[in-house]
Amino acid sequence: MRKLSQLPSPPEKGLLGHVYYLKKGNIHRQMMEWQRRYGSLYRLRAGLKKALVIADVDLIREILKARPHDFRRISNIEAVFEEAGMNGVFSSEGENWKFRRRIVEGALQPGQLERFHPHMQNITRRFSERLTTLALAAQGVSITDEFRRYTADITTMLAFGKDMNLTGSSENPVSSALQSVFPVLHRRCRSPFPLWRLYRSKEDKAFDEGLDRIKVTLAELIEEQRRIIISGDVTTPENFLQAMVLQQKDHQMLTDRDIVANALTLLLAGEDTTANTLAWTVYLLSRHPEAEQKLIQEIDQHNDGDPLPWPLPSLPWMNAVIKESMRLKPVAPQIYLEPMNDTCIGDVAISKGTPLFLALHAGALDEAYFSDAQSFDPSRWTNREGASMNALFPFGGGARMCPGRSLALTEIKMALHALYSNFKLIPLQDPNSVRERFAFTMAPLNFRATIIRR
Repeated sequence: MRKLSQLPSPPEKGLLGHVYYLKKGNIHRQMMEWQRRYGSLYRLRAGLKKALVIADVDLIREILKARPHDFRRISNIEAVFEEAGMNGVFSSEGENWKFRRRIVEGALQPGQLERFHPHMQNITRRFSERLTTLALAAQGVSITDEFRRYTADITTMLAFGKDMNLTGSSENPVSSALQSVFPVLHRRCRSPFPLWRLYRSKEDKAFDEGLDRIKVTLAELIEEQRRIIISGDVTTPENFLQAMVLQQKDHQMLTDRDIVANALTLLLAGEDTTANTLAWTVYLLSRHPEAEQKLIQEIDQHNDGDPLPWPLPSLPWMNAVIKESMRLKPVAPQIYLEPMNDTCIGDVAISKGTPLFLALHAGALDEAYFSDAQSFDPSRWTNREGASMNALFPFGGGARMCPGRSLALTEIKMALHALYSNFKLIPLQDPNSVRERFAFTMAPLNFRATIIRR
């Protein structure tokens, strides 16, 4: 049995050890480079704490399955979210998590998604109209921003019963406010010291302002749903806020602050992750015309001018494209945990509370799991050769697997269907100039394109 101190470690930079690297937007790539040099278990230092990096697929799977009883998110994460008034199902632990998980899962059950599907169709029609407008304008656009409007409309409708119509608006106040929140949350969760409590940077002030705007909007929406419930028009909750407000009758511990926190969690988990997955998918397709054309041919078999119906039709090539995109461009490449007791990970003895950095993307480019792993090849998922979902964790794993995965996949399929039914993308930059930036989620930087009719 080895001690943590006996593991190899990359060269440190400065008094804080590896914090310089941890703050960078390409830390997920840096960790993969270190994995190749130091192996699947190696050590980092963040200030006074030593951390274990785990890039072994089997060990990652075991740890995820052992949540929430043996492992939890790094305690700093819950503290950061609690301070921001956002401690919902994503960041909470213990009994608080179990209670919130039940409510969130109820809003995302297949039956609820089926009832919600007409709303998704309406939003998707509006997205198609937006694409038509952009095609007529023939101007370059940020593809990620367009997808973000779409996913924000769906998430806010499901969560709040409110049609924000961000897709059809030139202004996107909720989404723009969230964009000032996500990166700061990510930075604070990884910071060894809470410096923002001593000094408020420009980004911290923008974070406060953006969060305040969102909370004001949510408070108004909660009151609106409460009035609807009092009027007696609701027998079955039609959205997440209604479900939470109704729960207050039976659970006095459920405050409006808790409702806001969980609603923010849905925005946090439901907007950026899905939008970035969509953006990476169309980016990869734009680089591989044959795969793109095969997707168009499949979509044409289900193209009657309307958004996809419920239940969604079988789209095997689209499914393969989505899986391959999530493999090569995982929007959540890492997760930060800690053991709740002294334990052993592999052949390494680990003390309670030791930071664990799980490289969820470790198996994605491993030839042991995927032949020709660097290549974009959706066919690996249709012929079952060289592909193993067991090596991937796009939605986490274990009891704390993402409860919104079915919704996310439905959104992705409907958006791709709407886009490629009538349009194609012409990228406006060299493909190699599109960079990965990991700030809570891994997003494409500098990806702009012109939308044209096909």
